[in-house]
Amino acid sequence: MATYRRVFRAENMLLVLLCSVGLFSIGNSDELRDNNFGGDRGVQRAQNSYKDGRLVVGQPQVQIQRGPQLVNYRKQVDDNAVNVLPGDQSERHINPEVRLNQNRPRSRGRIRPTLATALKLADHPACRDEVHQHCSPSLLSNKFAVLDCLQNDRKGGDEITPECQHVIWSYKRNLTLDIRLDTAAFDVCKDSMEKISECQRLPAGNGQIIPCLIENKQNVTNINCKSFLNKMSSIVFSDYRFIYKFADKCSKPIEKYQCGRVEESDDKIPMKQGSTIQCLEEHIDELDDSCKHEILRMAELQSDDFHNDRPLFFACREDRERFCAATRAGNGEVFKCLFRNKFHKDMSRECREKVTTRQKLINLDYRVSHSLAEACRHDIRSYYCRSDQLPMEKTSMLSHILLCLEDVHRRGQRLRPECMAEMGDMRHSLMEDYQLSPEVVRNCHMEINEHCDSLERNGKTLHCLMDLARPNDRKQYKRVLGDTCLRALKDLIKEADVAEDFRVDPALKEACQSFVDVSCRDIKPGDAHIMGCLMDKLDSEKMPDECKERLLEIQYFVARDFKLDARLYKKCYKDAKQLCHASNDWYDPNTATTDTGPLVLPCLYSRVKHHDPDDEEQVSKDCALEVKRVMKQRAVSVELEPRVEDKCLPDLARFCTEKTEKGHEIECLQEHLEELDTDCQEAVGNFTEEEDEDVTLDKILMEECTRMIIRFCQELVDSEKEAGEVMECLIKAKRHPEMNEKCAAGIEHHQITSLKDYRFSHKFKEACKKDVMTYCKSKGKSKAAVVSCLSEHVRNDTLIDDDQRISRQCKKQLKFELLQRAETIALDPKLKRACEEDVTRLCSNVSPGSSQVKYCLRKYHKELSRPCQKMLFKREELQSLDNSVDYRLMTVCKRMIKHYCHDAEPEHVFPCLKKFKHDEDFDPDCRKVISKRQIMQNTDYRLNVRLRKSCSQDIEKFCIKVVHQEKQDEFFEGKVINCLKIPFRKTRLSRGCEEQIGLVVKSAALDYRQDPVLAGACKQEIVELCKNEAQAISDADGNGKGEVEECLKLKMQQGMIKHHACLVQVIRLLVEGKADIHVDPLLHETCSLDLHHYCADVARGMGRQMSCLLSALEDRSIRLSKKCRKMLSERVELWEYAAKVAPPETAKELWDQIVGSPSRMYFLGIIIAVILTVFTVVMCCGRVTKRVSASAKKNKNIFLLKYTDIHYI
Repeated sequence: MATYRRVFRAENMLLVLLCSVGLFSIGNSDELRDNNFGGDRGVQRAQNSYKDGRLVVGQPQVQIQRGPQLVNYRKQVDDNAVNVLPGDQSERHINPEVRLNQNRPRSRGRIRPTLATALKLADHPACRDEVHQHCSPSLLSNKFAVLDCLQNDRKGGDEITPECQHVIWSYKRNLTLDIRLDTAAFDVCKDSMEKISECQRLPAGNGQIIPCLIENKQNVTNINCKSFLNKMSSIVFSDYRFIYKFADKCSKPIEKYQCGRVEESDDKIPMKQGSTIQCLEEHIDELDDSCKHEILRMAELQSDDFHNDRPLFFACREDRERFCAATRAGNGEVFKCLFRNKFHKDMSRECREKVTTRQKLINLDYRVSHSLAEACRHDIRSYYCRSDQLPMEKTSMLSHILLCLEDVHRRGQRLRPECMAEMGDMRHSLMEDYQLSPEVVRNCHMEINEHCDSLERNGKTLHCLMDLARPNDRKQYKRVLGDTCLRALKDLIKEADVAEDFRVDPALKEACQSFVDVSCRDIKPGDAHIMGCLMDKLDSEKMPDECKERLLEIQYFVARDFKLDARLYKKCYKDAKQLCHASNDWYDPNTATTDTGPLVLPCLYSRVKHHDPDDEEQVSKDCALEVKRVMKQRAVSVELEPRVEDKCLPDLARFCTEKTEKGHEIECLQEHLEELDTDCQEAVGNFTEEEDEDVTLDKILMEECTRMIIRFCQELVDSEKEAGEVMECLIKAKRHPEMNEKCAAGIEHHQITSLKDYRFSHKFKEACKKDVMTYCKSKGKSKAAVVSCLSEHVRNDTLIDDDQRISRQCKKQLKFELLQRAETIALDPKLKRACEEDVTRLCSNVSPGSSQVKYCLRKYHKELSRPCQKMLFKREELQSLDNSVDYRLMTVCKRMIKHYCHDAEPEHVFPCLKKFKHDEDFDPDCRKVISKRQIMQNTDYRLNVRLRKSCSQDIEKFCIKVVHQEKQDEFFEGKVINCLKIPFRKTRLSRGCEEQIGLVVKSAALDYRQDPVLAGACKQEIVELCKNEAQAISDADGNGKGEVEECLKLKMQQGMIKHHACLVQVIRLLVEGKADIHVDPLLHETCSLDLHHYCADVARGMGRQMSCLLSALEDRSIRLSKKCRKMLSERVELWEYAAKVAPPETAKELWDQIVGSPSRMYFLGIIIAVILTVFTVVMCCGRVTKRVSASAKKNKNIFLLKYTDIHYI
């Protein structure tokens, strides 16, 4: 109760004293709204009045009785008061004998005059007109209400005459010197005065005690004292000469910058003294430390109530009513409201300038923002953001406080919500107006003046600078921004922490808000969630272009500093410190370490790629997922890949400026990979390799293939298979009927790019790097060359039946690469280069893909240029050695392989498929492919692996001359196989070779196209005599019945075949069929039952089964089937006719024909005559002729030897 009485008594004294000097009155609209005098007791905002010695304050009434002690005290003070208003000539001084209290301070020297209460401002001649013009009649009896009206409610300083201004200033000056106010201060602020010894020692009546208390207001805890000081602030801050120590500390800067004078003569325009403070604030960066400290300290003391900042108050009176009418003064709320509306189109220029000035002061000292200082006081203290180890000036700067608190937030520690909100407001202000950052203003003024001067400051100037930092195609990939400006811009972006919340960037928010409302409406703002959503949807057609540009301008800087990506840092900062030598703290003002920000993400990604379960130092799962997300987002533009862009600027300017579509710059660099500078080539190569490992990094591919990945490769994505698996899956599905065409084009682009360096195919590189270094090191990095080299080694080892030198894992990947190469000529650079003219000439109408161009070249292989024919043969030979790399066979016949040949090795599925191609259920498309493959095989024995191995010795024995006569790198056109057919007819081949030749003859008997010698010799006859049969073979898609062969045999019997070469080949067919019934499939099929019934015990080969059937035909006791007897009789007739017209193959056959001829005597006579003639000529003329040299004789003998070895005429 005693304590309550003391507080109540102090309040009574304060209220009565202020009323006595006219300091407490209600009549001004701002005071009604903004001031809440009396602390917790809450004096009501209502019309106050005095009644019967009682102060009535609104409703409910608060009555304060005037006790005898207080009345006597006031009377004693009033009795010593004098009139000191201008114009009053009477001047008396306070009686020096009068002392209000022995404990109160004594004035030193001459006692200054105090304010008289007799003469009111409203009655003074100099101000009477202004008072009646601007102030309500109800206020005229209260001096302070009138004072408040004149200095706060006026429309402008020019509406008050200089004489009245001087009266007002004198009134306020004398008021600050009034000893009664110092006495009131000692009464009301007794507890605070005891703590603030500096103010306690000051003399009364010299105007320093109250300014001193205001200076130390943050140490005041008494509510009544605070209220009293708040009331006096508007008077003290109205003139810099009233502010404690201000005039002493800033006198020199005031004179230096012509901001006003300290002499008494300047009193002529006292109300203009607020401009002196404003002038100093405009030169804040150039002031000495002591004056700067006073400016910032004063701004801090003004921060609670905008009324205390007189220049801003006067400039923003109307703007406050317009934008902040509902905002109560106090706690800096009006300042915040004005900050938010600074760039509103209706904000006056004068107010905007004053608001900007105050924001600059906040940037120099965060305490100038009352709301920020109060909201974050606890966090600043708890997390030691104002360390004694740093200069006080630095720890007071807004940038340091924001960075320190953001560092705390980044480490996962909790900040108070009100502090986070205030930090967001500060960051928004920084991004809104570049002028608040002195480093940007100082270091970027040239760039702003040249490129961004016409832009608004509402965040657009900063984004203009950000755009200048991007060396894109519009600037020929040259950096426009200077290094110092770039550094200042980076620091500002980090300080504002734009990537954490898109709302702090007004330009970005304005451009993207409509898109966010629709596409990111379910995502909670903060922690970079909205920014992540925007980056994920950067390729969306619905995103406005301006939003994309603003977003990329921000992300350009985020991509170059690991710390700026809030989500990435939160998930990975521990891994970054442990594995990638990142700095310990997000912000550390005590150390000046090298900036490793651009290197951290590549380091983390490298760790993620090369995941080793046995390695203890592994990236955490959460961090790995976040790293992959970020890498995917930044793959959309070369600007967000500093590893590439920073090293490739000259090449980007050289190759990728005019025709390159935006976002396709990396594709452009990949296309010109061989022409790039070394550093750029390495950077692009590394990125391309990463694209193969993680398909999501390939922007062009992902634009069209996302749905296809879900359709064909979702299991791989869900199971997180090893790197490169998804790309391999897409390649396999490239020609699937449901594959999107644009996606297929993107896949092919990736395949073509990977040909330039074998490292670009991750799985191939990992599987074959040892083999490449061992066997193909001299081939360089080209994957096409490396694949050819490795496949050559596999081919050679296969042909000589030697152990495979290439490792098993490499062979597996090599097969996949060879299969890709076979799919389209575009993936086979050597074949494409060798056959470019041939493709244009012969296959221009053939669409690429599915090996169609290669099949076209095979069709016209006789018409190809030599380089093309040579390269095509190599490709065919490789596919014959390993059927699994025959793209068309493996894709078209995939279902048949699974059905008929699932047990066969992939390298040898073709022989298996040949066995079943005539089945009724066999796929027609696959049958067609097999038939074409057989046709190609029969053009050259080297393309038939089994025949090549089985007949190697027979070829040495019977056909070595044919082999030597032909060019080894071109097709033999069936000549060697045709040569082997001669000893086949005579059963002189080895068993294995005979079996293989028999299969060839049997297959060719059903499809004449598989006999290239016959097809070439009888080309004209087939067109003229067997046209319909040839068309039937073509329509049968490889399921022919020997129609053309039977047609040719019939035409021969009818004598319609005139060309000798064709006749010889038809006779050969008949002779081959006679040698073994199994190579005459039509006869064998017709007589199969008879053969089984009558000749089951007869062994195959050497024509034994055919002789058995012929014997049965002549034996009347044996009843052959009607069809078999008929076809067998027809064959006998053909054989007899062939025997008549067939040319002799040996000298014995020639002699037998002559002896058996009806004209044998004629032929014998001719022969004898020729022999005698030759003998006579030789005997008579041999010695006369010129002698022949030994070498000529030798050549002649060789010629004769060759001539006698020819089998057919």
